[in-house]
Amino acid sequence: MTTPKYFGYAGKILTVDLSSSEYRIENTPFDLIVNFMGGKGFGAKILYDGLKPGCDPLSEDNIMVVATGPLTGTLMPASGHITLSTKSPLTDIWLDSHCAGFFGPELKMAGYDAIIIKGKAKKPTVLVIKDDKISFEDGKRLWGKLVFESQELLRQKYGENCQFMCIGPAGERKARFANIVSGGRGFGRGGSGAVMGSKKLKAIVVKGTGSINIFDLDGFLRMCKEAYNELAVSPDTGGGRPKYGTNSIYSFMIEAGAHPVKNFQTGVFKEVKECNEDVLDKKYYKRHIACFSCPINCSKASRVDDGKYKGKFTEGPEYENMWSLGAQCGNSNIGSIIYGEHLCDEYGLDAISAGNVIGFTMECFEKGILLEKQIGFRANFGNDDAIIRFIEMMAKGEGIGELMSQGVRQMSKELGKGTEKFAMHVKGMELPAYDPRGAFGMGLAYATSDRGACHLRAWTLGAEVLDVQERMDPFATEFKAELVKNQQDFFAVIQSAVVCLFLNFGLTQRQITRCIQSLTGIKEWKTTEDILKIGERIYNLTRLFSMREGISRKDDILPERLLKEPVKEGPTKGVVVDLDTMLEEYYLVRHWDKEGRPTKDKLAELGLDKWE
Repeated sequence: MTTPKYFGYAGKILTVDLSSSEYRIENTPFDLIVNFMGGKGFGAKILYDGLKPGCDPLSEDNIMVVATGPLTGTLMPASGHITLSTKSPLTDIWLDSHCAGFFGPELKMAGYDAIIIKGKAKKPTVLVIKDDKISFEDGKRLWGKLVFESQELLRQKYGENCQFMCIGPAGERKARFANIVSGGRGFGRGGSGAVMGSKKLKAIVVKGTGSINIFDLDGFLRMCKEAYNELAVSPDTGGGRPKYGTNSIYSFMIEAGAHPVKNFQTGVFKEVKECNEDVLDKKYYKRHIACFSCPINCSKASRVDDGKYKGKFTEGPEYENMWSLGAQCGNSNIGSIIYGEHLCDEYGLDAISAGNVIGFTMECFEKGILLEKQIGFRANFGNDDAIIRFIEMMAKGEGIGELMSQGVRQMSKELGKGTEKFAMHVKGMELPAYDPRGAFGMGLAYATSDRGACHLRAWTLGAEVLDVQERMDPFATEFKAELVKNQQDFFAVIQSAVVCLFLNFGLTQRQITRCIQSLTGIKEWKTTEDILKIGERIYNLTRLFSMREGISRKDDILPERLLKEPVKEGPTKGVVVDLDTMLEEYYLVRHWDKEGRPTKDKLAELGLDKWE
């Protein structure tokens, strides 16, 4: 078939029906590109049009969209990302999840801007994509195997140069926050691994031999060179992050009281001297790891050299997991955090949700809501043995681990006894590693995130905590609505382009816009405002998607603990989040009505009025 020459795009979309083992390859519609760019934007449009409202996320009716963007696989720094969109089994609303590494560039070189996956296979299946050759192969011998053994067997069969994404036992048994792993990276949040498991799809293998067309090669190379230079001189992407990885912010969050401790009961972690970025760097980091075309080297290979976890290793630990398996559980044993993160990767579990659920369970134990005889062992805060046991129980569905693997919202519903007051989730997704009582903007970001509690829709801590020259008052409500809305729109662009959000720490919006312009030459994308309008369109469409599933203002909320329970010590002593003030202003800034619904005028402006 003839493929249009869209600069920066592969030009084709692969649609796969697992139920019938059939597929079709079509040209990527130019209207889809112009209005939604790629990645998250493609997922939003395709799912809104093609998914039945109210469908069970774990039924064969659900759809998965795996998509690249115009910048994926190019010389643009940090262009090794890819996006997966689906309906979440954890939240029952919109989900887009992102993975770094090398899978995205390989898919694009194979000639595809997106894969649309429908139906359910009759038996465990491996989808193999080698350029225009598509096959559905038996995955029975991989079913039940851990992630890294599965990847090694795939590598032996399909070759060292192929790239893979696969699930572990947690995804196979449809644990609701199971993830998908590619190399040492993962589509982490929201349960995409459970969706893949429900479809009996163990893995996707891709190998590509194509190339990417560039509109203005000289101009694009100049912009890429400028981008590399800017990232190199940034204190973040050229300083702390290459040395400490994502843990470069660890001590800053502790000092600000924004690092939650013991299921958000406090922001003071007294064991910080034995569990921080300097300890990691000096004792555990063994080498730096980078994704495709990335100079930041934010990932680290870590190994434990002594103690009861001697010999355990992981790619990481990432900041989020240092918190979730550490301070969130009152745990300062870094060896157990490294081993716990490795187990989450092996079984295919989102470590942020896993640690959050464990912290919730530990508080239930200490309050007497859950007893030792119900759990099988003592589950007090700081018990690193319990953390490791809980991870395996959740992955295997053993004992209380079966309930825990459904997420903290469902666990709280079944336990009752007032646990909803300290079940730390928004719309069913567990909170990440930032306490909004230390930065109010993050409270608004969580409440209005399109996929539930998330720090990757707006990350206001840069302005509220880390900015040295023009820091915003973290405890004020003024201007937080504009900050959150603008970041949400711009991050949607980044996640549709598709590149790493860390570029945001070293490059301006204008620089990223110029990279996209010189690459694609699309005349509708002349200015930064044109590009941001795409992000706004995408964010409004994901809002419409979740409204169709029942979301309204009542769901734009935070856990009661953050709204009514002040911290008793530290920098945030006596503080609770004033969400209502910020939320009303946010709706005004977004041009949504008082119930959080996009207005007709806003939808018409964005070309979304037909989808109201």
